Amino acid sequence: MIDPQSLRRFFDHGSFERGQRYEHEGRVRALEVVVRRRGTVLITAEVQGSERYPYTQEVEIALRNGAVSGVYGDCDCPIGENCKHVAAAVIAWVRREETEERTVEPLPISAPWVQPPTAPPVMASPPPVFSPSLQTLLLRLNEAAERDAGDHYPETVRKRLLYVLGLEDEADGGRRVALRVLSVSLRKGGGFANDEKVYVGHQLANMPTAKFITPADHAIASAVVQGSHRLSSGAFGLKADWAPWLIERMLRTGRLYWGDFHDGVPLRSGPALLGTPRWDRDGVGRQRFTVALDTPSAVALPTVPLLYVDPGSGTCGPIETGMAPHVAATLLEAPPLAPGEVATFRASVERIGDRLPVLPESPARTETRTVKPRPILRLRLARRMPIYGYGYGFNYGAGAPVDVPAAELAFEYGSARVAPGDPAGPLQWMEDGVLVTASRQPKDETKAANRLRKAGLALNAQAMSVAGGPPLLRAFHVVPDNAPSDERSVWLELCHTLLPALRAEGWGIETDPDFPFQILDAPTNWSLEVGDGTGIDWFGLSLGVEVEGERIDLLPVLRAVIDAMGRVAFHGPDMELDLLLDAMAPQGVMFVRLDETRFLPLPVERLRPLIGVLMELFGLQPGDAGGLRIGRTHLGDLSALEDAASAAGIPLLGADAVRGMARALREAGGVPAAVVPAGLRATLRPYQKTGLDWMQFLAAHGFGGILADDMGLGKTVQALAHLLSEKEAGRLDRPSLLVAPTSVLGNWRAEVQRFAPELRTLVLHGPQRKAAHGSLAEHDLVVTSYALLPRDREALEAQPWHLAIFDEAQYLKNPTAQAAKAAQALEARQRLCLTGTPVENNLDELWALFAQAVPSLLGDRTGFRRQFRTPVEKHGDAERQRVLARRVRPFLLRRTKEEVAADLPPKTEIVETVEPQEAQRDLYETIRLAMDQRVREELARKGLARSHITILDALLKLRQVCCDPRLVKLESARKKVAKGAASAKLERLLEMLPELLADGRRILLFSQFTSMLDLIKPELETRDIPFVELTGDTRDRDTPVRRFQAGEVPLFLISLKAGGTGLNLTAADTVIHYDPWWNPAVEDQATDRAHRIGQDKPVFVYKLVTMGTVEERMVQLQERKRQLGEAVYDEAGGAEGLLTAEDVDFLLAPIDA
Repeated sequence: MIDPQSLRRFFDHGSFERGQRYEHEGRVRALEVVVRRRGTVLITAEVQGSERYPYTQEVEIALRNGAVSGVYGDCDCPIGENCKHVAAAVIAWVRREETEERTVEPLPISAPWVQPPTAPPVMASPPPVFSPSLQTLLLRLNEAAERDAGDHYPETVRKRLLYVLGLEDEADGGRRVALRVLSVSLRKGGGFANDEKVYVGHQLANMPTAKFITPADHAIASAVVQGSHRLSSGAFGLKADWAPWLIERMLRTGRLYWGDFHDGVPLRSGPALLGTPRWDRDGVGRQRFTVALDTPSAVALPTVPLLYVDPGSGTCGPIETGMAPHVAATLLEAPPLAPGEVATFRASVERIGDRLPVLPESPARTETRTVKPRPILRLRLARRMPIYGYGYGFNYGAGAPVDVPAAELAFEYGSARVAPGDPAGPLQWMEDGVLVTASRQPKDETKAANRLRKAGLALNAQAMSVAGGPPLLRAFHVVPDNAPSDERSVWLELCHTLLPALRAEGWGIETDPDFPFQILDAPTNWSLEVGDGTGIDWFGLSLGVEVEGERIDLLPVLRAVIDAMGRVAFHGPDMELDLLLDAMAPQGVMFVRLDETRFLPLPVERLRPLIGVLMELFGLQPGDAGGLRIGRTHLGDLSALEDAASAAGIPLLGADAVRGMARALREAGGVPAAVVPAGLRATLRPYQKTGLDWMQFLAAHGFGGILADDMGLGKTVQALAHLLSEKEAGRLDRPSLLVAPTSVLGNWRAEVQRFAPELRTLVLHGPQRKAAHGSLAEHDLVVTSYALLPRDREALEAQPWHLAIFDEAQYLKNPTAQAAKAAQALEARQRLCLTGTPVENNLDELWALFAQAVPSLLGDRTGFRRQFRTPVEKHGDAERQRVLARRVRPFLLRRTKEEVAADLPPKTEIVETVEPQEAQRDLYETIRLAMDQRVREELARKGLARSHITILDALLKLRQVCCDPRLVKLESARKKVAKGAASAKLERLLEMLPELLADGRRILLFSQFTSMLDLIKPELETRDIPFVELTGDTRDRDTPVRRFQAGEVPLFLISLKAGGTGLNLTAADTVIHYDPWWNPAVEDQATDRAHRIGQDKPVFVYKLVTMGTVEERMVQLQERKRQLGEAVYDEAGGAEGLLTAEDVDFLLAPIDA
């Protein structure tokens, strides 16, 4: 007996005193003797200190003549060595040794098929002050109470302690009854959760106190510790003569399982089964003693007496063989006999032959051969055990084992199979009754192992096992932790390239069903199929391949690949996609997962065009779960898919009609020629005839579109020709509706009378229009304005229309406006938008127009912003821009003046830069400083998105100063004007006009400010310059237009809003923009009043710009606006955000900046 006080000399005073206190307070947990050798004991423990988590100790205790001669302890606390925690652990060990020497044995428990073991298990350790008789009484009372109470848990206790039995093969080939003790939670819906915690030796010996652990569990745990030995897998190997007693106790808990407790039921006691002893021979001639049972599903256990477990019926009971129980158990747990061992065995058991009803069969003769080994590679899952190594062996810790893919190498010599680590002696196997002996060939075996090493595998350095087997060192080839590539990549490449080569060399390859990297043969019979979708506007899409006789859709698989690539929206050329694919599949093969174990090798070169187009179309918006779909209107996308499939050598099947339409719209001359209506009173130019063909083709297929020709190219006559074609073909059985700005209603009436007088036309305008609501169906064409559309919505919405035509469709660019909502509510077979500027400020405007013309094309507004507007405008994403351009191209026809240059005279643009006067400059700077401060305060308070009103107000006041200080309604401006501040720009204009008029020019003068025109008019009158005027207040628009076109006056003053659209003023050859506007599209529209079809003179465009001011900076910003518009029509265009914080700083910079 060791005196704890004798340990003081191995610790400092403070550490020992605190260690005693810790031990007395019960802070020592998980104490276990790992190794006990002569003169040395190695223990591990956990001691709860002052921190949240306990500290772990490893202590080597040296013994000499029954006394401690040395303590060498390590702890993971800050002190590290022989600290108070080590002292507590060693004192606790001494106390345990002292207690075990005084353990009292309880009475054995009787059962129908259970006899007490030779050394009964310890059920408890009562204090030694109790007498043996009292201790016995207490133990028997405890057992009686346990039997009466049963195994009942309160509803609040949701955990259980389970006992799980199994049979495990040991390293020597023997079999043991294995027990795992674990805790697990109950699921609410029944069954067990996947949170099991396995109890190992030291944990079972110190079973914690918990509500789900009963007194019976504590008793069983104590007995298991004494009635078992540790198996190499970490499980408890039940000793043969203790097992029946322990099993009977565990059966009574109702928590004893066989194998997988998740799918099984608790075992219960069953009847005795008759067992027949016999020897079974395996493929190499080894013979193992077995007991055949009446029930095929039952398994015999090597216990004394023999027991069985029948998983089929969930029962456990005794086996009747007539054999001596210890002999039967010994043979049943023994390893198999090698063929060469049979004769020796038979001769050696003669003295107990009467207790062996059957003996193994002896070979007829023997033969020695030289055999070349055949390597066998088995791909399987190996179980990596959670272990702690201490130099004395392995201590298997708590926690779930981890299954890892492994290659198990073996060698076949004839019928014998050996592993590289097996003993190097001769091999023997049975062959036609002959015992064959052969020596192993180490060189051949080493050569085979080196093949695996070169492929990137290494022998496992940690203990591993297979399910139910012992853990082994250096038995499995795995991917090492320091491998240059990840485990998945190594295995896939190995299985794809190395295995076929090994098979060709004669290797045997075996693959377990659960091995996670099974490579299938390359797929055949590829096809990209467009099928019926879930609705009339959608087509289903699938990429079918044939794999092992099964048709598989690869599109969901490829979508997962795209997701794995981060759903990258590429910014730049296709080379970036190529680089990424090459990085993912450097060998040119991409492995896609089909299920938990199977991978399909796909050639990257075949997938490259498909993945590229799929990322374009679906990378930012995957389709429905399990598949992808494509919109019926996405003709450009369908064409791209067909091109990609063709490049990959994959046929595109299905949706022939829509694919034919897509090809027709894509290819030059693909749209069939339409017949020009006989009633058209005009000769269509070639590009106008193309427009008619396009609109007729769309109508035949039930689609709308946007005719976006430059202003002046004759959108009106093309639309009227289309309408007349529908009438003459007999399809105009409903009226058609034309919606236009109020300013051009008269122009439309005149154009209809001029070009299509056969059309019965009704113009809804004025207070008497409602009287005509009842006769809408009697007309071919009903004309109304955007202003009246919401007011007459009820009547217009009730009438079904054949065509709905929206002229100057930019009026519908605000989808929340009442006019836009009323337009969308109209029922029409075809919807056409006419506009020269489908995009002025941002891509939302394009979405709004297509929401009217082809509603399903661009999806909802939120999705459009996510897929297109944000990537294109904010990130300059050329890839998404190309996708957008391709998607809208079939439904957007745009021709610029440059494309029909032969029909247009040349146009020259001149920027007249004007130096501001000094007083005007001072006023500009005064207002700029005030506005700059106000804008910055607003930006800081509200941010850019909510500060537009303040920004525009600042720009307005600065532009007014540039035009004329008198426009600014501020007291400071009035004072400057009083002191002589004048407009340098007005002075320059008044210099230019006499000179231009003297040259015979006919001039259009535009200004955004009608008040500026009011300032110009008196100057013109003073100089006797005749003019006419058109502003928003002009009631009679026709008279000034007629007078100017007739040459009665040489100068036409026009406000930008009133005259920017809908006028045909080809008599003009000069355009003056008095005040530049930041949106070039507005200026271009105004210029196009003169620069139109029919103009036979060169047109000069003058822009008056005040130097160094916001006007000059606006001119610089105009190019960005123009690029945004062009980006929609041209896939190569670029687009960025239009008004950023940097732009605001730029516009509000000082005049000399």
